[in-house]
Amino acid sequence: MGVLRLRVVVWLLFAHAWAVQGTRAAETAPLEQALGPLWECVSGHREAFAVEARVRLGAPDQLDENAPPIHVRIERFDASAFDLVLEHPDYAATLRRRADATALALPRHGVVHVGTGAVDPSDQLAPLGMAARLVSNDSIVSIAVPLLAQSGVGPLVSLARTAFAVRQHDDGSWRCGDVTLRSVDDQGAIDVSGSRFSATIRLMPVTEPAGADAWPGLERHDLPRDELERTLARGVRRSLEILAPGASLVTPDEVDRTVDHGTLRWVGGHRVVTLFGTPEEVGRAHGQLLREEAWRCLDSVMHVVGTVETIRDGRWFRRRLEEASDRLAPHIPERHRRETAALADAIGCDRRLMATVNVFPELFHCSGFAVLGSATVDGTLYHGRVLDYMTQIGLQDAAATFVVAPSDAIPFMNVGYAGFTGSVSGMNEQGISLGEMGGRGEGNWDGVPMATLMRRALEECGSLTEVMDLWRTSPRTCEYYYVFADGKARSAVGVAATPEKVEFVHPGEAHPLLGAGIPDAVVLSAGERLECLRGRVLERHGRIDEEAALHLMDRPVAMVSNLHNVLFVPEKLRVHVAHASHARPAAEEPAVVFDLASLLAAVPGRTADAVAMPQPGATFAAADSLDPQADATADGRACLDGLLWEPQPFEVVIEQAAPDRGDAAVRFPSPRPGGVAANDTVAMEWYAARDAKGGVVPGPACVVVHESGSGMPFGRMIARGLSARGVHACMIHLPYYGLRRPPGTKPGPDSLVRAVPQAVADVRRARDAVAVLPGVDATRVGVQGTSLGGFVTATAATLDRGFARVFIVLAGGDIAGVLATGRRDAAALRMRLAEAGMGAEQVRSAFHAVEPLRLAHRLDPDRTWLYSARYDDVVPPRHAALLAEAAGLPEDHHVQLYADHYTGVVYLPLVLAQIRGHMTADAAGD
Repeated sequence: MGVLRLRVVVWLLFAHAWAVQGTRAAETAPLEQALGPLWECVSGHREAFAVEARVRLGAPDQLDENAPPIHVRIERFDASAFDLVLEHPDYAATLRRRADATALALPRHGVVHVGTGAVDPSDQLAPLGMAARLVSNDSIVSIAVPLLAQSGVGPLVSLARTAFAVRQHDDGSWRCGDVTLRSVDDQGAIDVSGSRFSATIRLMPVTEPAGADAWPGLERHDLPRDELERTLARGVRRSLEILAPGASLVTPDEVDRTVDHGTLRWVGGHRVVTLFGTPEEVGRAHGQLLREEAWRCLDSVMHVVGTVETIRDGRWFRRRLEEASDRLAPHIPERHRRETAALADAIGCDRRLMATVNVFPELFHCSGFAVLGSATVDGTLYHGRVLDYMTQIGLQDAAATFVVAPSDAIPFMNVGYAGFTGSVSGMNEQGISLGEMGGRGEGNWDGVPMATLMRRALEECGSLTEVMDLWRTSPRTCEYYYVFADGKARSAVGVAATPEKVEFVHPGEAHPLLGAGIPDAVVLSAGERLECLRGRVLERHGRIDEEAALHLMDRPVAMVSNLHNVLFVPEKLRVHVAHASHARPAAEEPAVVFDLASLLAAVPGRTADAVAMPQPGATFAAADSLDPQADATADGRACLDGLLWEPQPFEVVIEQAAPDRGDAAVRFPSPRPGGVAANDTVAMEWYAARDAKGGVVPGPACVVVHESGSGMPFGRMIARGLSARGVHACMIHLPYYGLRRPPGTKPGPDSLVRAVPQAVADVRRARDAVAVLPGVDATRVGVQGTSLGGFVTATAATLDRGFARVFIVLAGGDIAGVLATGRRDAAALRMRLAEAGMGAEQVRSAFHAVEPLRLAHRLDPDRTWLYSARYDDVVPPRHAALLAEAAGLPEDHHVQLYADHYTGVVYLPLVLAQIRGHMTADAAGD
């Protein structure tokens, strides 16, 4: 409505100017004579013309003959053909359009991009009707487009005198504000100058048009003509919206909307977009709610930046980005690709183009900090993130705060932009907050895109340790810096990451690039901004509260290009967000406060009632539910006789968890004690599934059986990942591991081997211990084991059908064969057993008691999944095949990963998502 009102005003003034034109003809005649020839060209009333301009830009004291000029020549030949030439000491470009082809020549780079074929009727560059196509209603310039229909300049001159007080001075010049116009000669040449520019414009003779493909000495690159013209046309249109925004962009209509799986709400002038469901549902709702904004974002990146970068670099920008996209695509989760495709479909965009836009290289120059403990008033952790990035391309027109609740991942908030599915600033329901700062290294695209890695952390990680592990184990692109924080643990870390290495800077630590450490603070920036931010933190150290933390991001820490600022208070799930406007950077705009817990509580389907987490010392009565059925084979019966025990009641005790070891320790007696007291009390680390308010959420559970390493890192990664996905996870400590190792001792490998039957029994009893924990659905308790834990799991799950689901990872059958031929970990254990005096026959005999192949026929193939690695040399693939065959697993229940025993970690998100999906399905079947 703003543009319509302006048009009415302009036309009323125009009508008035027309009415009084005759009374002022003598006064305006000189100006009409000066502007008349040029107006005939601009308005399109001359079929053919040539105009040249010599332009200088800069501050007032720089506008002299030494300022580098820009030479511009526009030559129109007919309704479909023209030339546009731009020349500057730093760049040069010629756009040549003919009826059958269009060419963009870049002589400084020795290339010409030639487009042939059909053009898009809406986004093309034919001179006839060009103004109507290149000026949108979202630009204030649109109010002037109808004036071009006037064949003479007289009414326009009168309008200028009436509306803008244009007056002639004694020296013959005409002035409006700080703009001065002076006629140079009677051939239509004029000088125009202002406080930051000067230009001489003159009409020139029309030349003979050259062919669109006549570019001697330049290397030709062919493009589809519709792509070339669309890029330039939409780039100009979007540039006019950015440089001269209309009311629809400056003060947009704040209309709330709802679609399937999404809502748009306006809060304090900010778009708040809630999305929930499958990747397709999230992507589709995103596009339906923000179609216009997504196109603005796409136009800013692909067509404004794309045009500028093509002229600067010589290479066609979209091709460069597509090459990056192709290399990055294998590292982007399939769920993200599905979401992006649905988003593209919803806004009517080519899927490849949308995927390409989403890997746009973010060359940010940002700042970030985390302050906690002694640095703040009450120890609260505050995490600030300053995004300084190209406000001049208008991304603020697409700004939105997204609240996303995926059906298979941790819900999160993402401060971002319409059409962009990755993250550069966000916080998840687990109180993990992330902010990114750009570095260097454009072109290193063989890894996970930065914004994808950020979003994966929001979706997958429930602790700072998990975030750090994700960065350590993921292939990375380019050079980036980050601040990560964990509200639950009141911990934070600064990060410097390149494709080759990742470095972590903890609070209080010094770094050559960051200066001396500041107690309980991580401060990242560069140059004078770093010094200013450090000074503010030091000055207010110990007195920083929420308001003070916000002001740490004030200018000049935030640059003129400050696109958004975010202050996370992750332990309270509170976020302050400020976006830039067309007039001011984000640091000078008011921030809006959001409560992530409240926003998520409004998401349909998230109504589970939380239950209280038990305190240390709490006890729960449990009983063995072991119910083995008789085995049909003599060998199976003999194996079971060595593993079973008499079911009986037992007590489960809750203890305080060690730091970063879950929410609680769970203890219970081993059903097959071996006479070592510490080892005979089983320990589990409980990673409880929680809601946004921190309560324990009712749901399924999984017993996690760790690998052979004493640190058990992979087992914990599995447990944390399941917890973050709404599945209670209890990682059991196998005999002589963790809390079960007697103080001051280091059991030999022979002790561990002889304890494997005890481990099998402990895992089965763990099912019944987990079933009595608050919030656990006793009908949906599964088991997952990796490597050594996978072999134990494969046997424990055969004792009966007690586990609702069974997931065996990087394991198989024929344990003795693995130890005899496997490499690396298997070879190391083989050597240690030999050093302990256990020969091959003793090893075979010891493991025969728990050999999975003896009982694999008892597994339920419909509820069992096996994950093996095709290039595994620790547990060679044939051993997994033996187990799959013996268990009768369906083909789709044996997932063969393209990895070895260690690189399989890159598939962890896939495995976790599938486990979560199977565990949350109806216990009666998938």
